[in-house]
Amino acid sequence: MALAALASAVTTGVAFAPAATADAGSAGAPAGRVCMFDAPKGALTAGHVGWAFRWSDGSWDYGATMEDHNWQKRGPEQQMLHDFATSTDSGGYRSYRCTNTAADDQDAAESTVTAGFARTYNLFEDNCLTRSIQIFKAYDGSGGLNGLGDGKLLFPNAYFNYDLTGWDNAVPL
Repeated sequence: MALAALASAVTTGVAFAPAATADAGSAGAPAGRVCMFDAPKGALTAGHVGWAFRWSDGSWDYGATMEDHNWQKRGPEQQMLHDFATSTDSGGYRSYRCTNTAADDQDAAESTVTAGFARTYNLFEDNCLTRSIQIFKAYDGSGGLNGLGDGKLLFPNAYFNYDLTGWDNAVPL
């Protein structure tokens, strides 16, 4: 019964912000910024997510973990948004949510991406969601994102919609 309620909640979606960009923020904003991208039709509508983190030069590293492959790119914000918006992975990415971070350890995040890509995919404990969260936590070495759950045994759609407390509202691609 609880699983049916969760599945119903997962498919209802989340409210979208009227307009924003991945680089949104005010002058003097914190050092870093991370974003999670949602492909709600992935994994039989349980969802799929991708990740992004901003470099100090304003460019972005972004990518995703898939069951049969991984991908990673680097480029300006508009290229990143275009790449996610036009991707056909898992039925296509439809929206994203971002948050500022107090730290921006790009090297730690990059090492975490490399380590994740070297591991075998595991649907329940080492997947698109768990690896995205690991990347975010490594990037924000200040510990500000340590409150994020590890994502194990959770539907990516539910996590994207309900577990990113304090993150920007979802923005459609």
